[in-house]
This record gives sequence, C-alpha cells and structure tokens, in this order.
Amino acid sequence: MEIVLIIAQIVALVSVSALCIYLINVLGQFRRDVSDFTQRSRPVLDNLAVITENLKSASEKIDDQVDIVRGSLQSFKDVADNVLLFERRVQDRIEEPIFQVASVLGTVVNGLASFIKGLRG
Repeated sequence: MEIVLIIAQIVALVSVSALCIYLINVLGQFRRDVSDFTQRSRPVLDNLAVITENLKSASEKIDDQVDIVRGSLQSFKDVADNVLLFERRVQDRIEEPIFQVASVLGTVVNGLASFIKGLRG
C-alpha cells in the first residue's frame, strides 16, 4: 500500500512539475505577445496623439471663425438699426413741416371757403 501511495505522490509531483513548466512557457509567450503588442501599438498611439492635436487645433480655428461671423452679423444688425433710426429721424423732420404746411393750407382753404360762402349767403 505504501508503494502505491509513493507512486501516486511521484505521479502528482511529476504532473505538477509539468504543469509548472507549461505555465512558465505560456507566461513567457504572453510576455512576448504583450511586448510585441506594445511595440506595434506605440506608432498608433503616437498617431492618435497627433490626430487629437490636429482636431483640437481645427476646433479652435472653427471657434475663431464662428466668433468672427457672429461679430460680423452683430455689426450688420447695428448698421441696419442705425439706418432705421436715421430713416425715422429724416421722416419725422420732413413730415412734420409738411403736415404743418398742409394744416395751414387746410385752414386757409377752409377760411376762404367760409368767407366765400359768407359772401354768397
């Protein structure tokens, strides 16, 4: 019985040793794969950094252009508001004397009409 137990221990130890050797090989291969992946991914990551920087620069330029357009539109609005204000002032200055003259003429015409009507009647 002791011989079977010793043989079982020997088989178990050999199996564990084989498993350790296999795990050492697998871990070595994994380490090589990770190293290879790191070397191959470095240019991609570098390119991503460059692309990200270019996108950031483009975004800033677009923001600047949007600000310029916004400022231009605000200037156009201000000019249009000023033109409307100028038009109102000119209209007020022209219409007021015309209305006064028309009112005076209307009063004169009404007075003449009343005078003529009084002479006839």
